[in-house]
Amino acid sequence: MLSRKKLIILSLISIPLLLQAEVTLDTIEVNAKEQGTHSGVASGYEVYDKEGYMKAAPMQKQMTSKEALEIAGTNGDPLKALQTFAGVVSTNNDDSSEIYIHGSKPRETRFSINHLPVGYLFHLGGLHSIIAPEMTEQIDAYLGGFDVTYGAMGAVVDISPKYPTGSGEGRVHVGMYDADFAYDMSLGEDTNLFISARRSYFDLIANKIIDELDTDDDDERKKTTFTLFPQFYDAQMILSHQMGDNVFSLEVIAAQDKLKLNDTFNVDKDPVAVGKININIKSNTIGARWLHTRESMTSNTLLYRLSTKQNFELFDADFFDKENINEYGLYHETVWELDKHTLTLGAELKQVNAPIKIHSSAPESTDFGDLTTEAEVIDIDKTFKAKEYTFFAQDIWDITPTDHFRYGFRAWKTDFQKFGSGIDPRIAYVHDFAADLTVSASVGRYSQRPSTFTIIEGFGNPKIDTEESADHYTLSFQKTFSDKSSLLVEPYFKKFQNLAIADDFSNYEAVGEGEAYGLDITYKKKIENFNLMLAYSYVKAKRQLNTNNEKQYSFEGDVPHTLQLSTNYHFWDKWRVSAYAKYSSGKPYTPVVGTDCYTYKGKEYVKPVYGKPYSKRLDANYDLDVQVGYKTGNWEYSLELMNVNALFKANTEGIKYNDKYEEDGSYKQSGFLPALHMTYRF
Repeated sequence: MLSRKKLIILSLISIPLLLQAEVTLDTIEVNAKEQGTHSGVASGYEVYDKEGYMKAAPMQKQMTSKEALEIAGTNGDPLKALQTFAGVVSTNNDDSSEIYIHGSKPRETRFSINHLPVGYLFHLGGLHSIIAPEMTEQIDAYLGGFDVTYGAMGAVVDISPKYPTGSGEGRVHVGMYDADFAYDMSLGEDTNLFISARRSYFDLIANKIIDELDTDDDDERKKTTFTLFPQFYDAQMILSHQMGDNVFSLEVIAAQDKLKLNDTFNVDKDPVAVGKININIKSNTIGARWLHTRESMTSNTLLYRLSTKQNFELFDADFFDKENINEYGLYHETVWELDKHTLTLGAELKQVNAPIKIHSSAPESTDFGDLTTEAEVIDIDKTFKAKEYTFFAQDIWDITPTDHFRYGFRAWKTDFQKFGSGIDPRIAYVHDFAADLTVSASVGRYSQRPSTFTIIEGFGNPKIDTEESADHYTLSFQKTFSDKSSLLVEPYFKKFQNLAIADDFSNYEAVGEGEAYGLDITYKKKIENFNLMLAYSYVKAKRQLNTNNEKQYSFEGDVPHTLQLSTNYHFWDKWRVSAYAKYSSGKPYTPVVGTDCYTYKGKEYVKPVYGKPYSKRLDANYDLDVQVGYKTGNWEYSLELMNVNALFKANTEGIKYNDKYEEDGSYKQSGFLPALHMTYRF
């Protein structure tokens, strides 16, 4: 069952104006230049350093698309390899699981693809991203202490697209759940085109073999049924033309997701939260880019338009959320290489026009206690408008051959409500004790606007005029060994301020505080055709929940221990086998300690009384994925066995309660999921 709050938040997160901050709907970024390439010690795959990248600075993770696709459990999507980085944790092993980075909530991580925004990054259910594998060149994850070119409070994931070369190469892929094609062609001596498209077809099969998604064996009224199984489409295009030192490109990314189901499980608990759940989301982005390169200078200029349309219909109460958002933006960045300095100057301008119509109950301010029936119904029919201006400047100073210093700031100003302006200073220092031993540190302020529903009239407090912020303190110890192995140890601390938290009088106030601290350890080893990565993460995170209580509590993302092992082995020239295993602590939850009564339409219902927030923890999670690949000629075959652990013991998703709110077992996470991929390359 889907909680009311999650449904309402899902319907709100596509208002990009308010939101630079809604994680899955943020922007996506590329680089104006390559600052050099290097190979990961244990990966054997070459990565390149983007603008702003400072070698050996803390919390910088890099992975090529090729390396990512060879990690078991990615299901043919390189972006899903993100969860294998130390410091990136998830609350379960479901494909739709949200990620938490260093104690930051999912909406506090910014996803970007070359500064070109998209309406959302992952299709419903999380089985695939909206970016074609053939379009993904490299994944860069900045888990903390990142440079001034990015605006986010928690972390940044930056995806570099693969620009067309006119190679005449392409692929046709058929999987168990979807099919796609991609082609890179030449249109002339200096003009190239990349196109790709994908469509899921599980919905065409599932409606013939699956009738009910879930049922209650003791009460035939309670069930979840699909009226339209989840289906998605996406398409991408990059048209590029080179003229001397200039590259001009037209870039298009489009996606659509649909889902319709009917849920009646709450008929005796929360009678208003019963009935249809219909979701239709559509997004398309078009951008015109100009890349200019000289001997010691590069620039990246991007003009774009993002259009996102969504229609949510919820329950028999006819709740709805209809939005049509248009965002226009201009981004520019110039990088100069000057002797011992690398200077970066840039600016962003955004204008958003977002008409929305909402008829829905207001979401609760916590992750528990959300009864739709008792909540106030809110109506919103308003067009949100905003302009935002950002300027950033940065210098990487090579003080000596072994000492490097990065310093800069990010300043912004907006006319949305009364948020005004602000500035975030950031610095980093790297010292090379030897060619194989480096120590680095970074300190900085990182801010972003509060979550949408906390600051708009009706749902939240429109008088909030302060951005949420976090101070990052990070360290890094990097050691390379002569046997083709490496060790990376990175402790960190974050201090959160001005969090928008629940208030009994004004819904929300931006006065909350919190903190997160932890340790990431990564060991990599390469032995001929065998690669191994062992990663461990420890995190302790807590936040204030309400203005009437200064105490800080854990939350869903407080998963203290995560241990991961990822391996792959190439043999007999054509074969490859990969395995991925993970252990993680169970997520915390708030227990039900009693019940109370309420009346709706003359009938009495039972509602839960909750105990101390997040004071209990679910059982630990285990995940085991296996991938076998075979290549012959132009054909590639891959068999993935995901969640193999579920064949022996399924992981727990949450506590199940009966109609009297007595514990009645548990909800389980996704079960065993096989996937077969067949790819023809030409």
